[in-house]
Amino acid sequence: MEWKWNYGQGVLVLPSTVPEADATPEQLRVLLWLASDPTLFAKPAQLARLAGADREEIGDILDFWQSVGVLSNGKEAQESKKAQRKPTDKPAKSATDTKKTTSATEAKPAAEAKPALEAKPAAEAKPAFLARADELPNYSTAELSDLLEKSQSLRMLVNEAQNIWGKVFNPYEAQLLVGLSDYLRLDDEYILLLLAHSKRIGKKSLREVERYALRLVDDGVTNVAALEKFVKCAEMWRTIEGKIRTMFDLGNRAFTAKEEKMLSNWTSYGYGEDIIRRAYEITVNATNKPSLPYANSILERWHSEGLDTAAQIDAKLDAEREKKGQAVMTGSFDTDDFFEAALKRSYSTTDASTEKSHTEDKHGL
Repeated sequence: MEWKWNYGQGVLVLPSTVPEADATPEQLRVLLWLASDPTLFAKPAQLARLAGADREEIGDILDFWQSVGVLSNGKEAQESKKAQRKPTDKPAKSATDTKKTTSATEAKPAAEAKPALEAKPAAEAKPAFLARADELPNYSTAELSDLLEKSQSLRMLVNEAQNIWGKVFNPYEAQLLVGLSDYLRLDDEYILLLLAHSKRIGKKSLREVERYALRLVDDGVTNVAALEKFVKCAEMWRTIEGKIRTMFDLGNRAFTAKEEKMLSNWTSYGYGEDIIRRAYEITVNATNKPSLPYANSILERWHSEGLDTAAQIDAKLDAEREKKGQAVMTGSFDTDDFFEAALKRSYSTTDASTEKSHTEDKHGL
């Protein structure tokens, strides 16, 4: 039986030294994926997932292939050229030459003395993220087909995205998805998580998802870890917003910028309804009415003290109650009680001042 290569799906080109390398199956899989899709050099998390490797090991695997001469990086090539240009034997400098060199060095600005190797190559520079979705590049049908034909990982991304979205994408939708990967350089895991989250919160089109992605990138949410944190906070907020409105008697009015900031902080701390309700109950007991600023001061204090769970907070409250009980029995002065009373007076004064201001505005005083 005669075996032959089937090149119908394209060709991988590898250095002839690869078979001689004492590589593990994992190292070989990483190399093959990189040969199949060079854009994966800039997507280590996606590369690790495709090759079945740990994300933390990708750097070591690339170092291995560099050590056996299969891979090289731009910095290594520049240093090699610099070393070749460097003369092996330097003539001894005369006193005049030394003086000229010293003077020239002293006169040269510090910015010019910075080695050129520290400048990041243009090819590695992070792309400029645009502010509006309609400014993203448009891919022609030929360009889109070419990208999908050359990148198996991109084809897999489109297939997985269609499964999440529940439909087969038309060319325009496929173009938007490819733009997130090819132009914004977002990892596949990031894009798929964003799609799933977007569908849960009711976004109806990939155009909306694209605008959402651009806004997140502008806000610095550019990797999977940051997106996971954002999604957790956003979905927590969707769960508890109605309960907070009811709890603090806010109705359906829009939140003020200050209130939005407070509420955003609460969810970023990981505080759910159970912890917020504890702060609400303390607020009402202290002020006889719901007050977001007062509750915020309590939650901010808990966060600054490293209290992250309801159990930790309950233990803290129990300890404070026990301390107060001992203070009553001994007749000692409790600074926490003094601080709480002062805080209560402060919010009472603020509320009274606000009510007076509203009354004066109403009567034109």
